[in-house]
Amino acid sequence: MYHLAALFALAAPFTVFASPTKQQFTKRQNGTVFANTQWTFYNPGGLAGACGTILSQSDFSVALNTQQYGSGFPGPNCFRQIIMQSGGKQVTATILDECFTCPDGGLDLTPGLFEFFAPLGDGLIHGDWWFADGA
Repeated sequence: MYHLAALFALAAPFTVFASPTKQQFTKRQNGTVFANTQWTFYNPGGLAGACGTILSQSDFSVALNTQQYGSGFPGPNCFRQIIMQSGGKQVTATILDECFTCPDGGLDLTPGLFEFFAPLGDGLIHGDWWFADGA
């Protein structure tokens, strides 16, 4: 019995470190997290994206991979906001286009959004994202 009490006494101070962070709770409440996904960037050229909205390089918008984009016009995920996280930075962006070359879970970012996370010269980064509305 003494050994069991000693074990609990030793473990008690470490239980605080094992508790989930506020950020982890937020992710869980917001549904599925698409973790370590591939992000690239593209130049929208002032043209309309697949959702029908004119895009600029400075927009904080993304092209969603074809697998998740859906069918129809506009696609069912058009205009949804996502929360993106990479390299200790977090931002909200809007789905306004479709990326035909992105892998499942992958995103193509406008240059302005990509530069929020990394220099354009990096070309490819990885990060986590989830739908802001929790679906």
